[in-house]
Amino acid sequence: MNEVVTERRMKIRRVLQLAILVFATLIITMTSIESLSAQVRPDVQKLLDEGINLFQQGKLSDAQQKFERALLLDITSEEALDWVDQVGYGQLIRVIRSGNDTLGAQMGALLRLTSLETKRRSMDAAAITDTLDSYFGEEDLLERTKLLYQSISDYGVYLLPGLVDRLGQPEQTARVLAIQAIIRMSDDAVLPLTRCLHSSRLGVVTGTIASLQKIKNPIAIPCLLWLAESSTDPLIRAAANAAADSIVAGSSSGDAYSMLVDQAHEFSVDSTMMVRTYHDPVIWNVSDGALSYRTVEGWELNELRAEQLLGDALSLTADGGSALALNACNQMARWSEYSDVRSVISRQVEAGDTDESQLADLRARELEMERVRCSAFTMPVDVLEAGLDLALTDRRPQVAINLLSGLRVFLWGLNDAPVSPAVERALSYEQRGVRFAAARCVAFHNPSGSFSESDNVIPNLAEGLAEGSRKVALTIFPDQDDALLVGSLLRRANIEPFNDHDPVRGLERAISFPKDIIAISSATGQFPAAEVIRRLRGDYRTARTPIIVFADDDKFVQAQATYGDEESGVFVVNRSIDPLRLRNDLLVGLLAGSDNTRGADVARQAAQALRHLSGRGSQFDLSTTTDALISALDDPADAVRIPTCAVLGALRPAAASAALVRVIEEGDDASVDLRQMALIALGNIHRGTGMVEESVLNAVNTAMKSGEVKIIEAAARALGVMGIQPAVFRE
Repeated sequence: MNEVVTERRMKIRRVLQLAILVFATLIITMTSIESLSAQVRPDVQKLLDEGINLFQQGKLSDAQQKFERALLLDITSEEALDWVDQVGYGQLIRVIRSGNDTLGAQMGALLRLTSLETKRRSMDAAAITDTLDSYFGEEDLLERTKLLYQSISDYGVYLLPGLVDRLGQPEQTARVLAIQAIIRMSDDAVLPLTRCLHSSRLGVVTGTIASLQKIKNPIAIPCLLWLAESSTDPLIRAAANAAADSIVAGSSSGDAYSMLVDQAHEFSVDSTMMVRTYHDPVIWNVSDGALSYRTVEGWELNELRAEQLLGDALSLTADGGSALALNACNQMARWSEYSDVRSVISRQVEAGDTDESQLADLRARELEMERVRCSAFTMPVDVLEAGLDLALTDRRPQVAINLLSGLRVFLWGLNDAPVSPAVERALSYEQRGVRFAAARCVAFHNPSGSFSESDNVIPNLAEGLAEGSRKVALTIFPDQDDALLVGSLLRRANIEPFNDHDPVRGLERAISFPKDIIAISSATGQFPAAEVIRRLRGDYRTARTPIIVFADDDKFVQAQATYGDEESGVFVVNRSIDPLRLRNDLLVGLLAGSDNTRGADVARQAAQALRHLSGRGSQFDLSTTTDALISALDDPADAVRIPTCAVLGALRPAAASAALVRVIEEGDDASVDLRQMALIALGNIHRGTGMVEESVLNAVNTAMKSGEVKIIEAAARALGVMGIQPAVFRE
């Protein structure tokens, strides 16, 4: 009996020893594997060493081949991947340091090398589908990885709709492969992914959260917080908050509404702020759980993307004032940019430089864009005023002008309503167009109460009337003293400057800001002047606008060689140039044939605003506008001269008599309506005098002999109010 028990114990002991041996073997094996995986394979290390040696010798292409071969041998080698990237940076540095080309040419080569930024990705849907089918097929790991890198190079973000579709499929393998591919796109994938958070498919949403968490770009945080606040699924809310915290610790405690509005605001005023948007201008959206995109015009891209973020913000807080104000700014920005683009294309078509089809496409969008502009008018007055204040703060003059036009319609004739602080601020704004638009708004408002900036209303209208034909310059000078110096030079040439110290913001303004000339500093800080010029010439709205580069005396020769290109309209001058020489030798010739319809339109609006005030009880003293009104009679446009005559007839300044006589004496060279209004004004100026200067009497009597009934009637009325018997009755 004891022998049986002993034998059984021996068997149990042997089994335990065998189990311990197997377990120890497994531990040793796993440790060995882990140790080996942490080491670089000898053949890979050899290629890396050879590549590093070549890189240090400056043989970048040879080094790149070594590193790429190492990566193919071991796709998990982070060192190999880092060196592939490092070679790319080395090529960029070589270009920058190259002394064989001008800086402008170097920047061009730099941008060509960073092809991810400038290359137009293929949108071939059939080819993309075939590529994705192969990627999600039965390829081995190495071939699949090679295919992934190649497809990202060929198609970029346009792979995303297919990849996102796989996120929603039940197969775990497909979802993992999709996430791996999306992560490889890194920052480029963030904008489309933030739209995928709106998907109705749970797998797409969870896969998107996982991808954004892995990419770790802070730009995704506001949208993740939006999902956390708007979702009814506690698991989704928890995952979104966790993803935000993993990107930036403590982010989940932020306010989604405020963060979305702030992000939309930054995006709307600075296209370089957000993720690298190097692909074509497209808007991403999710419909029925599927990601899709549509191409848009580059000039409206920022506003449309900001609009999406504002929509998310308003879905959380429907009455959010800051979001509504920014939305009003964005709507007006889209309209002003559309209007500016259409004007530029029209001139190019007339000159034969552009195909008619481009203009036809813009005309086809007129009704749509009018609706965009008018949608801002549906907002309450306080929202428009908040939008105006924001536009002034952001230094977006054209947006402010359009918002003031909307406010003018709302406030017309509301004499008892006070003038808002935003309009008051606009009355003393640095840009003349904004000052004039604010004064015009107040003129039709005609408030009965006093306000702090009331003394600026009439001078601003007079400025618009007398100087409406003055040219406008956009200047980009980081140094304030330089800006003041150049501004003084330009004003002597009858050009009104508007400066922006930030080159990036200046570029934004150069696109939508009406201007006749662009002046920039040769020293633009971290954003090189060559890049500013390249971007200005790359956009058809500024491709032909004359550019003047101001350089210090000791750097003039270098700047002339680097930037000067008179054939393309880029001129380099000394900062110390004599004002008369700048005007006579350069500016007069540059602006001789430029369009002045904008100035005439401003003068017309000023005359109409003064006419409105002159016919109603007003707190404003219009007598100070006499000189400007008399000068406006020399404008060739009836749209300016006719309302000017009406204002002079209402104000009755004796000094205007001679100018009105000159208009009447133009005879058939002046329109019937113009001469009629001039005669009426002349009669009002000399009302009840009983006697007038001989020149006035001769002009009116000559008009009595006209063959135009309107002119005969106006002349007779003029003599009647003067108290003078017509010569035809005296004879």
